[in-house]
Amino acid sequence: MFDSAVPGLRAKRIQVFICCFMQYAMLHSCRSTWSFTSGILAKQDDHEHDDEKIDDFDKKYLGYVNFSFLFVYGSSMLFLGQIGDRIGPKLFMLCGTFSTGIIQFMIAALLPVEKHNRWLLLVLQIFNGISQAPAWPGLMAIMNNWQSKPNKMIVMGYFAACTNVGNILGDLFAALLIEQLGMSVMAPIYVSAVGVLIMSVINIFLIEASSAKEYIAQFKNPLTKSLVYKQAHDEYMSRAASVVSVSQESFITDLSQTLLTVDRDSQMNPHVPPKPKKNKKDSINMISAWKLPNVALYAFAFGCIKAVFYILAFWLPSYLKGENLEGVAWITQMIEWGTIPGGILICYAGVYWNLRASLIVPSLWIGTVVMVSINFLSKLEQPYALYYILVFLTGLMIGGVYNNVSGAIVIELSNMKELKGNKKSTATVTSVVMGYGAVFAAINQLIVPYLESILFLYCSLNAIVAGCFLIPLIINEYKRYKEQKIQVSDTK
Repeated sequence: MFDSAVPGLRAKRIQVFICCFMQYAMLHSCRSTWSFTSGILAKQDDHEHDDEKIDDFDKKYLGYVNFSFLFVYGSSMLFLGQIGDRIGPKLFMLCGTFSTGIIQFMIAALLPVEKHNRWLLLVLQIFNGISQAPAWPGLMAIMNNWQSKPNKMIVMGYFAACTNVGNILGDLFAALLIEQLGMSVMAPIYVSAVGVLIMSVINIFLIEASSAKEYIAQFKNPLTKSLVYKQAHDEYMSRAASVVSVSQESFITDLSQTLLTVDRDSQMNPHVPPKPKKNKKDSINMISAWKLPNVALYAFAFGCIKAVFYILAFWLPSYLKGENLEGVAWITQMIEWGTIPGGILICYAGVYWNLRASLIVPSLWIGTVVMVSINFLSKLEQPYALYYILVFLTGLMIGGVYNNVSGAIVIELSNMKELKGNKKSTATVTSVVMGYGAVFAAINQLIVPYLESILFLYCSLNAIVAGCFLIPLIINEYKRYKEQKIQVSDTK
């Protein structure tokens, strides 16, 4: 996965992967600790932490807070990428992670003091959204610039698990500090803030601002300008002109860089002669992007899936608390333990068989059945084992889809005849799809407080709708699969 003929490059890649993985895992732990803490603060009939509760902090207010964070986070990710291009991905990322750690500290320290100030939390979460926005695109640009092109998809598939590991860490902090040790509800937020700051300090020294291309270039003979190591030639050529800018990553929030699968098709069929260069096409605007075939369907589908993921991420602890269950943090973790293998499974299927949509849609609908079942568990006595199993299966089906659906959509967009050979237009259309998804997920945070008693039924409805909207993706994927089989049979 990280192998290279260039001396020392394998170690560099592993180092970059671990540092980037742990950096975003610690940042994401801030979200899960907040999810757990806010669920306690918003629970009106829980008197165990009355001395720490904030005035008028109910679930409707929590919906406004979560909406503000997600909306600002999505908007900032879209517009801050240009700054990242100017200052470099490492500095861009570190600005976001350091400011996130500081703001998390401020949330934990100021809320208990300013219990009567409703606007303080809202303002802090808005700044929190701005602070967290540079982290993902910055880290993705760093990862892209260091990993080898043939293995990049697999590496990114594993890297996507950093969000789940972060959520698991956040749930562990909450379970140990609040449920086991009986500490303040703000204690997990302090710990996650410290974790983000520690990783940021470490990455100042361990993540290099250069790229693999620049590292490989060190092995050139200064007189002949040729590479000293012949084995490095292929590695160098695969990195040529491949340094990725932050703005290229800003509108892609998950595994959208899986455009590499398209490149893999050409590698599998080397007998196909290269197409003659065409004149550059004019880029399209946002309004025209919506008119392209199936773009609106893909945007609606991605919005529904993202909404389900963030509803569960922010509201699952509150929902389980409302069911008067014990060990909520341990149950919540199961969704992350399911998401990791689910995401990797679909990732491998996409790399080796080019089958993503054919797994994504059935997984969504199976996940729907699982979520409907969870909604009726409250009628059973002591259904703890079922909660653990069904929440795990929800992560396996729904979380695995979320980690891969953006990649499947971007690959489909790149194959559209209207966009082929037009990178700027592909970026515009992708930003439309991803931007709508972020906005729709944010709006749903305002809806959930009114539907919390049927939380999983509402998530199931979104999953069904998303699966229906993605049916064209399956059809087009099947057509490409048949074309590839015909091409392979013709070569025999």
